[in-house]
Amino acid sequence: MHGAARMPRPDRTRPAALAVLALAAACAPPPLDAPPGPPAALVRVVSWNVHDLFDDLDRTEPPGALDTVATAGEVDARLARVAAVLGRLDGDLVLLQEVETAALAEALAARAGYAQARLVEGNDPRGIDVAVLSRLPLRAYVSHRDERDAAGRPLFPRDCVEAHAALPGGRTLALVGSHLSSALSDDGTRRAAQAARMREIADRLLRDGARVVAGGDLNDEAGSFALGPLFGDGAWVDPAAALPPDAAWTWSGGGDRAALDHLAVPRADAASVVQAAVAGGTDVEAASDHRPVVLDLWLR
Repeated sequence: MHGAARMPRPDRTRPAALAVLALAAACAPPPLDAPPGPPAALVRVVSWNVHDLFDDLDRTEPPGALDTVATAGEVDARLARVAAVLGRLDGDLVLLQEVETAALAEALAARAGYAQARLVEGNDPRGIDVAVLSRLPLRAYVSHRDERDAAGRPLFPRDCVEAHAALPGGRTLALVGSHLSSALSDDGTRRAAQAARMREIADRLLRDGARVVAGGDLNDEAGSFALGPLFGDGAWVDPAAALPPDAAWTWSGGGDRAALDHLAVPRADAASVVQAAVAGGTDVEAASDHRPVVLDLWLR
């Protein structure tokens, strides 16, 4: 996949039925016959762990006192690499993990052509947080950073957020995003509790009438015990899970590969998914140890 080519979008003039496609950067997907119904808006949602996007300031107070301090040159180079990938992916609503500060999120948004950036400082000791960039108007941005688990610890150390984006025609697309606890510090129990709460939030938003996408760096495979509360009953699906294994992985390290990053939709809305992809390329490899997940949705 050539790093300079923009990821193609499907024909904006025709809605399409579900097609799970591995997108190469230089070839557009075939058009599909559209189901009857009112006009739909094409929306591209992206989730990407950008891997330790730190600034050049040393944080001495928790949370975040264990942050990595980059040089100004390193920050500039990282922002340039990440922004170049985001420009190629051309997402409308972008969920990012491992961004240190709101100022970094805003700087990245400016470079990548996004009008809005949101980040609420979480509780992670290293200061890595969840951020959202949007080209769609944001009606609301909700943080769940203050929720606690049964032991009194922050339920979501890196936050769980709701980004409520305005769609044409007055409807709302709610993106529920998080960065769940790593297997390095959790046997799956905390991830399961986090996934269960994400599911509660997503289901509530559905009942309220929003179109909903839920995901992020969930630090486990879709079929794992830990993600059972989100995927186990089959009511929510990860369209990218249908990709071939060599196309579906989102993280690599030490010779291992795994699909740790997900964007899920309600099974009842699966027909709105036009394309699901995991984006690769030398530009992605230079920017992060994770690969972005991309969903194209026709939303009525």
